[in-house]
Amino acid sequence: MRKDSFPSGGVSSQERLPQIVVVGASLAGLTLALACATRGVPVHVVERSARRVHGGDSLSIDLAALAATVGHDPRAHPILPVVPAYRDLTTWPALYSWLHDRAAGTSGITFEEGKAVTSVTDLGDQAQLSFADGTQRVADAVIGADGYNSIVRRTIAPEAPLARYAGYVVWRGLIDEQTLMRPVPWPSNGGLWIEFVDGYRLVAAVLPGRDGSVEIGRRQVTFAWFDVHREELLRRTNRLTADGYIVGTLGRGTIDEDVRAELVALIPQLWPQTWAEAVAVGVRSTDALSGAPIAEYQPERLARGALAIVGDAAHVVSPMTGRGFATGVEDAAVLAQMLADRRADEPVSTALARYESARLPFVRGLVAHSKRISADYLRYAADRRLA
Repeated sequence: MRKDSFPSGGVSSQERLPQIVVVGASLAGLTLALACATRGVPVHVVERSARRVHGGDSLSIDLAALAATVGHDPRAHPILPVVPAYRDLTTWPALYSWLHDRAAGTSGITFEEGKAVTSVTDLGDQAQLSFADGTQRVADAVIGADGYNSIVRRTIAPEAPLARYAGYVVWRGLIDEQTLMRPVPWPSNGGLWIEFVDGYRLVAAVLPGRDGSVEIGRRQVTFAWFDVHREELLRRTNRLTADGYIVGTLGRGTIDEDVRAELVALIPQLWPQTWAEAVAVGVRSTDALSGAPIAEYQPERLARGALAIVGDAAHVVSPMTGRGFATGVEDAAVLAQMLADRRADEPVSTALARYESARLPFVRGLVAHSKRISADYLRYAADRRLA
């Protein structure tokens, strides 16, 4: 088993900058990398896959907060396409591409893709990473931005490594409007359509097209269908542990035909004509439909020694809060500033501890709020089933 260290750049150990590894190059990892680099803190980003092509479908975004955090303004060229709502909306692929392109061209950020982390070990003043290829590496700090099923979290919080199932699934789809028989009669500045019907919650919107266009016929249509009836499916397909923790999702291409047929049959009962065709197209498509069991994770810790976590690795909330990505942006801004403000004679672990002290009360409160929203929704759905 080979153990590597990052090169010190030819300077003495007293002069060298700390070697900080970010595990995960999805939205939270890219945001953190940019936040660090723009504050003069270099980072090395490790990602298990090659450049991603898809994740979630739509998300709300605070453009001003993102600009202040990452040092690039998504309202300036190149513009991140959005549609206005009570919060601006964009697509996951558009935001990911915008962040990735900015990070790839930013000094102080290096990438290593196709490198899967299997475990991390806190060494006190340093951290050790172990990889699937049998190699190991030591760094001054490791920041987990590796999602709701975080490897880094397992070391920070070994007593609570997994996120708990909130009791419902969200079926998601993102459809090209040009594939439909007729355009969706919903304005590009109309924001979200939200409704509760027979215990289901339905959310839909039109979003910019793949080319950023908001012209009718060239847009994309997104939907999120909240469904409380899928625990048996999740258990049968090994997405849930026996005691209710999430260990997997229903990704594109993994949803059985009989499940999709059942959903298609429900559409006329639940969706108005405005959205029915787009939802049906999305549900029928093996490439468009995904099913996310909604997780909630309320952390007891955000750091341990030379380790810390941000984004969904640190806290997981229901999409009903509208705060998932926004809270990860706030994590990145606070942690990057803590690292930038660290005195040269302080270990990185001191800055990570300050980050935990600053963020933990807020994120615990947010997850508590998410749990209340989920409980209210589950009670509503139960009442509708009994009605």
